[in-house]
Amino acid sequence: MGEGKSSVIVPLVASTLAEGSNLVRVVTLKPLSNQMFQLLVSRLSGLANRPIFYLPFSRSLRMSPSLITTIRGLYERCVAEGGVLVIQPEHILSQKLMHIDILLNSDGNGEKPSIAHELGDLQDWVAKTSRDVLDESDEILHVRYQLVYTSGDQMPVDDHPNRWTIIQQVFGRLQAHAAGLHAKFPMKFEIDRIPGGLPIIRILDSGISREISSLIINDALEGRLSSLPLGVLLPPIREAARRFMAQRDFSAEDRGSIYSHCEGTTMLKGILVLRGLLVDIEGIIGYVLKERRWRVDYGLDPRRTLLAVPYRAKVCCTDLVAEVS
Repeated sequence: MGEGKSSVIVPLVASTLAEGSNLVRVVTLKPLSNQMFQLLVSRLSGLANRPIFYLPFSRSLRMSPSLITTIRGLYERCVAEGGVLVIQPEHILSQKLMHIDILLNSDGNGEKPSIAHELGDLQDWVAKTSRDVLDESDEILHVRYQLVYTSGDQMPVDDHPNRWTIIQQVFGRLQAHAAGLHAKFPMKFEIDRIPGGLPIIRILDSGISREISSLIINDALEGRLSSLPLGVLLPPIREAARRFMAQRDFSAEDRGSIYSHCEGTTMLKGILVLRGLLVDIEGIIGYVLKERRWRVDYGLDPRRTLLAVPYRAKVCCTDLVAEVS
């Protein structure tokens, strides 16, 4: 920061690449776009005589053949005059998604197929011609800048609302077993009780994750989850469901038994939700209780070791404490 990347290097690279055959795009974040535009104007539009273009693109545009022709004309003018296009990640992704959206909703009628075809040609031309210079690349390439917008009518999430109630009931069963687990494994299962709320639970050993999964799966198969009455299944199917929910790798016979008896019902979807929560090694419950630990206290812990571990930014010392203990 403050080393001249945006103010010196970006104008130099952009002016070098814009030699008459490339569509040079300086990709910048929305809060910085005005500043970048003014900076490029001051650096390149004087003696260098390079035009700076800004062409926002959003889903609110009503696409038509004439508008597509106008957009392509501006792009080609930018290339021919050695100009630089200041653009935001949202504009690039909106143009791509606009083509897909119109293509999916064209239904082979009216002028939408021709608009989709022209947008596809424009996108192919831009992909072959453009050279992108990313300002603040670590932010632009972050996953949160991958634009996704909805299309079509609103629909509920699959298995709504059972998937939410099943998760709540799983946490309820975990709370019911928490005291017993802490008494049985005091050094591997930590619990901090909160009056009137779910206790703060931390797992310090992978074996405890398997114990939790086994207890909750037993509860589910015995009918203690009101949203998922697995207790009505025949004993062989219950055992197949137990292995399917607990084991990372399962047999084709177990899968076939479960799908043949439960396919097309909410029971199958509930079993899949439980597998995602409780499966060995990759279950979400074990991940959030063991791997994702926040506000960890570093320092002296006489229950494990007399070695005090100092805190250092971006360095996790819990493995060292566990190894010494």
